Amino acid sequence: MAKNNISQLNNAYTREHEQKHKRTPNPRAHAVHMKRIRNLLIVIVAILGFGGLSLVRTQMALGETNHAVQKAKGSLTKLKANKSALKVQVDQLHNDDYTAKLIREKYLYSKQGEIIFNLPDKVNEVPDLNVNQ
Repeated sequence: MAKNNISQLNNAYTREHEQKHKRTPNPRAHAVHMKRIRNLLIVIVAILGFGGLSLVRTQMALGETNHAVQKAKGSLTKLKANKSALKVQVDQLHNDDYTAKLIREKYLYSKQGEIIFNLPDKVNEVPDLNVNQ
């Protein structure tokens, strides 16, 4: 094995240089770094928490809006059906025969020689007493 012929000088410059580059743990510096890291983590958690809360609120608002849209669409289809029924009724009211029939039915008018019978509705029907029990 070859002997190492390099030796280090032991003078003031080399000792000073060695002390500068020697990493000795400084407890005060370590405490400052830990405090900074802790504060940074607190800030990051606060920002993420605020962002998450904002995201949840937005999702809830979106769900409510979608529900309102679906409800409005259902209402719109009902209104369109009602509109078409009303259009048919308006068209029928322009027909003189239909209008005359409607007036006779609603106000109990009759044509000359016509006899009107009032029949009870199913709700107001007289019960049958001849039914065997």
